[in-house]
Amino acid sequence: MLPLKRLWLARRFADSPWRHLFEPYRGDEVIAIDTETTGLDPRRADVLTIAAVPVRGNRVLTSQRLELTLAPSAKLTGDSIRIHGLRHQDLRQGVPLERALPQLLGFIQNRPLLGYHVRFDIAILSRLSRERYGFDLPNRHVELANLYRRRWLMQNPEVEPNLGFEAMARSLGVPLLARHTAFGDALSTALMYLKLRQRGAA
Repeated sequence: MLPLKRLWLARRFADSPWRHLFEPYRGDEVIAIDTETTGLDPRRADVLTIAAVPVRGNRVLTSQRLELTLAPSAKLTGDSIRIHGLRHQDLRQGVPLERALPQLLGFIQNRPLLGYHVRFDIAILSRLSRERYGFDLPNRHVELANLYRRRWLMQNPEVEPNLGFEAMARSLGVPLLARHTAFGDALSTALMYLKLRQRGAA
């Protein structure tokens, strides 16, 4: 988010419980985030599950993670079920969006968001936040694939890397845990991020 827009939002929401979201972040953590959704269009898809995992220094703080399962969506169809395996009966105990969204915003606060295709996650969550609170997520974001590509080209400047999630994980020696679940993908993303940091790419 551009600094001027952030400043404008900070003034607009100065008396809001969300005012801290627009303050510059001065810590050393990032939040690895992933969502499982009903589709690939952030303008229309509904969120089914969300995971957010803090990364501090060289540690992934799995004990401090947030996992949210939302109530079933009418948009959940066979195409999306085949990807993430979430069925209507798996979501029966899910919380409604009006409870999940403030819980998520309160958890991530103003920390940077790390992800694979993280712009998709930010776009869909921003749409939901904009509809309910009037603002997009202001958090700075870190794209895992960009970090990997930078590291790869430092070593192989003539060859474009394979930026598939599985290919990057294999290259970095990171196990894929519970692939196509929000927590599994967020955790694998966090572990790849640490590997890249150790190799000077982040």
